[in-house]
Amino acid sequence: MLAEDKLDVPLASGANISVTSLQNSTSLEVNGATTTTTPPITSSQSEEYQHRLADISARATVEDALNVLFQQDKTGDSVPITADLLYNAVLARIQAKVGAGASVVEAGGFAAVVCWEPPEATAKQSWHSDEEIDEIALKRPIFAQFLRDMQDCKVRILGEPSKGQKYWNMSLMARDPLRKDKGAVRAVIEPYVARAKKEGLPIWLVAANERARDVYQYFGFSVVGIVWSSPKGRVEGDGQKGVPTWCMVCNWPVEEV
Repeated sequence: MLAEDKLDVPLASGANISVTSLQNSTSLEVNGATTTTTPPITSSQSEEYQHRLADISARATVEDALNVLFQQDKTGDSVPITADLLYNAVLARIQAKVGAGASVVEAGGFAAVVCWEPPEATAKQSWHSDEEIDEIALKRPIFAQFLRDMQDCKVRILGEPSKGQKYWNMSLMARDPLRKDKGAVRAVIEPYVARAKKEGLPIWLVAANERARDVYQYFGFSVVGIVWSSPKGRVEGDGQKGVPTWCMVCNWPVEEV
């Protein structure tokens, strides 16, 4: 049987972030020119960094509609959804991603933190067959449908995995709910967007809410698909009801640098 909590999937991203926080970044005037300052960033694959990302992500997303839906899909409506409950599932997925080559990047002493997966890591991601997704659906039908729809969207945009399109993946972007540091979100995103463009590679992510979607659009990401998740099953057509997530891509088609 599959251990779905350890599936290396591109998790929805964007906890406790907003465009307003970007616009409020600290500005500094140097020689008559205004520049935006950001806190320093560090990157690591250490257990400490993995635990810090899991902790911040769990606390920042405990009331997130998609997380609530997925947890109820897994444990039922009667089990209270807490940060501790989310922590273990998030940590398992971070460990899978780091094991494949991803890194945890933080800014300002973990005021903001994210998981960045370079092309060599995304190339190792498991592509889940219909049979595997059907197996997951026996216990978690909502999550299974999300996984199927997200994979279908990625194939439509980036092509079949066997064709070897290299790309970056960003997931678990979160700002610590207890911190108000300015520029931390920008600090963990902007350099990697610039790096991917320099390398001539797209970046893929899944935005968990409208605020996160707007933040990513600020950095040049475009919406290429919307996945709807509903406790009543798949919903299609105009006026859809359920929880939306936004599949987004940056630098695609690839721009010449």
